Amino acid sequence: MSTEAALALPAPTVDESQTALPYVDGQYNDPQVAKKVNALIQAEMRTFKPDRDYLEPWPVYEPNFDNHPLLQAEWMRVCDQQPMSKIDTSRYQLDPPPPDMQSDPAAWKHAVQNAQAQLEQQATRLVNLELLQQHGGNLWRAHLNVLDASSAHLKRADGALSEQLEVINRKRKSEQLAAGPRLQALERDWVGGVKKNLEIEAQCLKLEAENAMLHEAVEAKRRGR
Repeated sequence: MSTEAALALPAPTVDESQTALPYVDGQYNDPQVAKKVNALIQAEMRTFKPDRDYLEPWPVYEPNFDNHPLLQAEWMRVCDQQPMSKIDTSRYQLDPPPPDMQSDPAAWKHAVQNAQAQLEQQATRLVNLELLQQHGGNLWRAHLNVLDASSAHLKRADGALSEQLEVINRKRKSEQLAAGPRLQALERDWVGGVKKNLEIEAQCLKLEAENAMLHEAVEAKRRGR
């Protein structure tokens, strides 16, 4: 395995919210240590304010449609959880005047105008279908070409970002592995220093105790005279 391939290995399964050196710090991989760390984090998070609903101090937004009666009516319908009214399709029907208005010229005029509107709509639909049949295929292929170009652009961008992340991870791992021995040596020095300080502190306590005993003995001897 080459050096670059070794550096390309993924980081250990370490939550980076607990450690900034996942390639060096291995303590968190211990289940007992991970459990203790997670418990400490959860205990600290319980002290955060606010603990649950961070939007609670803020008033609920109420939209204002006073100048828009249609929007206000629709908003009230949604708030009342009422179903939307069905589309009125009566204007698309070619109904004659009702029986009691069969002799009314105005009623027949309205029916004729409705029929003319229906014919115009059907004619428009036919024109649209003809245009779709003539140009729709080419427009759809052009649209697909645009989508393909957008998809290729996004794939290139994703590949570039993935490459950048790979370079960063390789550099990060290389730097951490290079600094690992130094960090371990410093940790050993720190542990040794702490141990030595504890030993010195214990000796100091021992000397203080012996000094106190000698002082008491001297005082006792003095009082005996």
